[in-house]
Amino acid sequence: MHTKPKLRLGNKLLWSIVLLLMTASWVGNVWYYQSMQLEKPVFLKHYMILNGNQSDWIELTYLENKKEGRKVTGIQLEELPMLRFQIDPHPNSYRHQVLGKAYGEWRTEEAGQMVKAPVKIKEATVYYNEGQPEKVPIGEINVVWEKREGLMETSSSRGSSDGTGQYSVTVKQPLTLEQVDYNFSDRLSTMFELSMAERDEPISQLPIRLAAGDPLTFNYKWTIPEEAPAAFEVYKAYILLTFKTEDGRMVYDRIPINFNLYLSEKQIKWMVRSGGELS
Repeated sequence: MHTKPKLRLGNKLLWSIVLLLMTASWVGNVWYYQSMQLEKPVFLKHYMILNGNQSDWIELTYLENKKEGRKVTGIQLEELPMLRFQIDPHPNSYRHQVLGKAYGEWRTEEAGQMVKAPVKIKEATVYYNEGQPEKVPIGEINVVWEKREGLMETSSSRGSSDGTGQYSVTVKQPLTLEQVDYNFSDRLSTMFELSMAERDEPISQLPIRLAAGDPLTFNYKWTIPEEAPAAFEVYKAYILLTFKTEDGRMVYDRIPINFNLYLSEKQIKWMVRSGGELS
């Protein structure tokens, strides 16, 4: 018994189509994989205030490919050569990338050797496992030299993943609260809300007189749009308080603002497809 020629031709045509579809699928997968790879690691934009008179730490966040390409191995800040960064490359993992962290230890004794003048840092020298080091933009890190007056005592603080937070303090002496502000207010005015209360009563107008032991509560909320370059910015800022003492002196204190960075897989894909050049 012989197979009909038309049947043999049909089988060949079917296998040719299957092979073509398999090849197209493989090529498509390769193209998609390559399109989802960064040319090199990308640092997020950081906006931070660091106090040289305290043991403040620096945390820099960057995105790099999970498998292929250059990997960050070291960081140096020209303006703060005494800092030693430790690299943690895999704290947050995505399908094709990882969100790495670099932690810089800020030692008070080493800071004491610096000229105590304000410093603004916008670039970092980044070292890789291959190729030459290069300077990359990292945002804006402001180094200040402030002495805390110790005017307040913390009673409670909390921060949530939904962007809300609260900080409660009591003042240690009679004071007049003259002004309340926060760092980077020009950038954060549309993404950050701050309100105050004394004994659970909202404070809508300043100045306000406070007796020793009076409580102050600060409530804040981050509202950062997901599909905007601001979603890839990291903030370490403070609520800035201006007081007047009973003898008429103007004194200052600050309260830390909790900030949690979370990026979804969708946001990571958007960043990669932009080449890391978000504006």
